[in-house]
Amino acid sequence: MLTVTAARPTLTHRPRPGFSVQLTLLVAMAFAIPAQLYLAIPIAGRVQAAYGIDAASAAWTGAAFSFAYAIGFLVFGPLSDRVGRRPVLASGALATAVTTALTAAAPDFGWFLTCRVLQGLAAATFAPAALAYVTERAPAARRPVALSLLTTGLLGAGIAGQVFGQLVAEYADWRAAFWPAAVVYAMAAVALWRLLAPGAAGSAASVREVAGAVSALLRTRGPAAVFGSALTVFASFVAFYAVLGRELREVSGFDANQLLLVQAVGAAGLLAGPLVNRRFGAEGPRTLAVAGYLTAAAGLLLALLAQATAMTGALVGAGVIFVAGTSLIVPGLVGLLHELAPRARGAAGAVNTFALFVGASAGQLTAAQLGYRPMLAVLVIATLIAALAVAVFTRSPKGTQ
Repeated sequence: MLTVTAARPTLTHRPRPGFSVQLTLLVAMAFAIPAQLYLAIPIAGRVQAAYGIDAASAAWTGAAFSFAYAIGFLVFGPLSDRVGRRPVLASGALATAVTTALTAAAPDFGWFLTCRVLQGLAAATFAPAALAYVTERAPAARRPVALSLLTTGLLGAGIAGQVFGQLVAEYADWRAAFWPAAVVYAMAAVALWRLLAPGAAGSAASVREVAGAVSALLRTRGPAAVFGSALTVFASFVAFYAVLGRELREVSGFDANQLLLVQAVGAAGLLAGPLVNRRFGAEGPRTLAVAGYLTAAAGLLLALLAQATAMTGALVGAGVIFVAGTSLIVPGLVGLLHELAPRARGAAGAVNTFALFVGASAGQLTAAQLGYRPMLAVLVIATLIAALAVAVFTRSPKGTQ
């Protein structure tokens, strides 16, 4: 007699999508999350009017976020080593959604700044964990291009945030810059949890060991030169667009649509990073970083000359050149630290990103105090000094990269 037994159902796990899908999501969020820093540039005037504050106070709209953002890197980079990349990315996106909504609902300027600080801390979960995830998960042959795409997204947030902020400042209440973003971040939290591979928590170093590694890096000539040079990168980026927008609006009479066009055209410079790295990556990160600084300085000089001669077309072109140079600097500095600090790459990356966004804070505060020509003159000098520091102080002991 035959007996038929019911087959026991087997549990199947939904397969994770391929790395290309995961990278697409991470690049999209690289544009979206840091954009919260840069949208403060065009909406600062609206915040100033809404809360009845002066221009110097309104500059803290971006600076409060970026100081907290920078400090957060020192916390969440090591934390993602301990608990894994996916939990930090997903929970961080959810926290960013909540704090972004709270920012939009702030009843006065004090609460607004407090929420911006919390928002910056929450947003700081993304970059270190995303960079580490791509480094670990990308196939070896695709890793350089994947990292270049991710860093291009982080840089592109500077343009995307300003374009979105400019649209809001012109056509809507300034709080509209935050409500839609909160919804996007909440949706991203779900997508990050569902699509990214869970991974395993690493055997992370203790807090004391991390602090010791950071202290040693700061006392070492090569990494210290990279960190000092990194301070100028986003400082120049934020300050340039802050004074450029003010100059075009107040002196040249540009309307909102023309300002948007200038920012959108400048975004073309972002293509330089992936393209040049693909073609000339073998030259080494030091060469690319120095070339990026010199290119950015050339763009700033052209912007000075174009303003003095009222050549608006040249001014727009200067923005493209400047952004192109910046897109070479960031991956170049990351690659340099990979070579200069092979035993402390996590700590080096955290300090480098911290320096980048401390510079962004300083750039916005300084731009609120200086006019167009003095600001650009300072940026040209700082960029050239940074190029010299990288060229001279990041050589290996044998004089090679």
